Amino acid sequence: NRSVEGTGLGLAIVKHLVELMGGTIGVESVYGEGTTFTITIPQKIVDRRTTAEVPELPQLEQQGGIEAFTAPDVKVLVVDDNVINRKVARGFLKSYAFDLTEAESGPEAIDLVRGERYDIIFMDHMMPMMDGIEAAEIIRRDCGENGTAPVLIALTANVMEGMRERFLSRGFQDFIAKPLDRRELGRLLARWVPEERRQAGGVKDPVGSLDPGAFPIEGIDIEAASRYHAGDEAGFVDLLELYYMDGQRKEALLRELSGSDISRYCIEVHGLKSASANIGAMALSDMARAQEEAASQGDTERIAQQSPLLLEAYAALLMNIGAFLDRRRQDDAGEKLPPLPAQALREQAGEALRALEDFRSQECLDLVESLLDHELPQDAADRLWEVHDQLKLFEDDNAESLLRQFLRELEEDESE
Repeated sequence: NRSVEGTGLGLAIVKHLVELMGGTIGVESVYGEGTTFTITIPQKIVDRRTTAEVPELPQLEQQGGIEAFTAPDVKVLVVDDNVINRKVARGFLKSYAFDLTEAESGPEAIDLVRGERYDIIFMDHMMPMMDGIEAAEIIRRDCGENGTAPVLIALTANVMEGMRERFLSRGFQDFIAKPLDRRELGRLLARWVPEERRQAGGVKDPVGSLDPGAFPIEGIDIEAASRYHAGDEAGFVDLLELYYMDGQRKEALLRELSGSDISRYCIEVHGLKSASANIGAMALSDMARAQEEAASQGDTERIAQQSPLLLEAYAALLMNIGAFLDRRRQDDAGEKLPPLPAQALREQAGEALRALEDFRSQECLDLVESLLDHELPQDAADRLWEVHDQLKLFEDDNAESLLRQFLRELEEDESE
């Protein structure tokens, strides 16, 4: 009835788009009455909260200073598979006096949320086995009010365009880049910690306090480290120890994964990238970033060419850090205390084991370090240093097993 008619191309395009999304399109039409098009697209619920339950995204503050505060009754969970990143996050967050808990995996975080209501959850994006997005979806969906109440904040070293929208669409309220910047973290916390739960105090915009002359380690830029480190020099030495101990495991793991499991290799170099930046190893961090990009693109040729260079640089850095820690340990050692009688050694080792069995890890570490202050047989010292290193890495189960074996051997020696 018209002189100008469409070609029907619009309907063909719509049909194609719907089918690309796994959907269907149907039509019912009666001449002279009208036409009904029905489009069905399968969807998945990623957030079961009602609109009223979702906190409104606060307006971003101006770039001015942020009033320092503490919030002791705010419960915060930090989820990250990398022990270095967790320690750095804990260093920044402790100045706010939060009630802090840590988890090293998505499944562990889910178990914790089922039994505890947190106010804020910092969730690492890339983790082995279960990534942060999947863990967040399960928390929102399966953990009842404990899962719907917290503010979920993504921790990510991939700050690319569109990432914010991706996180917000998957149950997160915000995200922050790694390595953490203390001022950005302060602005983020000012957005999400309600004013009525804040108390005046805390540290306002602390500045780095690391003396470059105190850390003559080739491969580490102390000025860069100061941007990310929230503690004192002793705390930075602890961070270096963690990096060094973790590196003994990770170097061999990267070597294995580079030729066998590209997806896992991508996750591990991603963690190395941020952990290295946290200690100021910026050149190594950049090399890890390049390998992460290659792995994410499935570029096995580039991995094969450049991973040996990364591993060589990593090994050299670990050697430099190890030499620095040895020198420092010798300088701090002084004279050892007299040897302990066999019974006293056994009793104090048993006390350390009981502390660990009761989840008093720091007390156990203090007891082990007090034992190491004494002159010990080399075998006993080596065993206790193993326990010490596992405790520093928060591998409490391994430390408990080693300590129990050490006690068993002491008892056997005493009975002979």
